[in-house]
Amino acid sequence: MLDFLKARLRSTPIKEDAWLRRNEERDDSVKNAQFVSFLQQSGFRKRQLNRHQKTQRLKKFIAVAAIWTLLLCFSWIAFESAAALELF
Repeated sequence: MLDFLKARLRSTPIKEDAWLRRNEERDDSVKNAQFVSFLQQSGFRKRQLNRHQKTQRLKKFIAVAAIWTLLLCFSWIAFESAAALELF
């Protein structure tokens, strides 16, 4: 069941476009290194993620949170069951 949930969270609802893939794979060379250096030192947009990467990070966070929640619930049920059986 966990594999099914992982597969559902991993699948993208929008098919990737060949143009987007081409733009991500191309080699972007730095045209003005001094300007880029200035931007890095000034702290301008240190981490800029596109929408696809943000969605992937959110899905991964939700999946990990769901798995941890399920594990905690199952351990709580096992603990309470053991305590209840101990009374009898």
